Amino acid sequence: MSGHTASSSPSSPSSPSSPSSARRNPLVALLSLLVLLIGGTALAERAPERQRRMPRPYVEPTPVRHETKFGAVPGVKLEMRAVQYDGSTNGRLHVQIRNSGKTAQKFSAQGLYFVPEGDPDSAPQRLGAVGPMQIANDSKEVSELDIAPGATVDVVLDVFCIDSHRSSPSPQNKFNVGVKRMPKELVQTIEKRADQAVDAARAEGNAAPRPAAKSSIQGEVWRSRDSKWIELDGEGKQEVGKKK
Repeated sequence: MSGHTASSSPSSPSSPSSPSSARRNPLVALLSLLVLLIGGTALAERAPERQRRMPRPYVEPTPVRHETKFGAVPGVKLEMRAVQYDGSTNGRLHVQIRNSGKTAQKFSAQGLYFVPEGDPDSAPQRLGAVGPMQIANDSKEVSELDIAPGATVDVVLDVFCIDSHRSSPSPQNKFNVGVKRMPKELVQTIEKRADQAVDAARAEGNAAPRPAAKSSIQGEVWRSRDSKWIELDGEGKQEVGKKK
């Protein structure tokens, strides 16, 4: 009887039952395990790098209270010391004003500026008082104060950096009042431009126009200073290029 009969062929080398396949399976498993281990190690090594690249949230500098010495207030028989700075390029400077005399004295912050302690060749910016002041723990703004004989009054001043070419100060910096006030013409220019910035912020509907105008006021302070450089207390090598 003629016909074609399919004969059984030998097992394929790839068959699971082949001895060579049985030898390869553990090898494949081992290679797979090595790949996983190497990949996991690489990911673990890159994880800290990714964490370093992530932006850190801004943290407001912690205020620091300094027990600085009292110094003479220019133009009046009073003494003053700066005890705490809350800010950076601009902010609020807490000061104490002392009347050691026997008669009342009027105090105005107009034209006052504060010099950071340390080498003036590398010190950060000086701070100038701009606008009204506040008695500590009181939100009322005043431009003048009567300091009674023997009294020490805590006052908060709005201050702005007056040296655009220097770095910004921090709460860690200690400040002393300058030996003289800024020239009257410069003070009038700064105060006028600051008032205009506050008026503009008020016209925009800001409930607190002075804080809202701080950035604009800062720009005007720098512009006023740089337009005609006037040498002040605390000058150093950083001001060589400013002198004309």
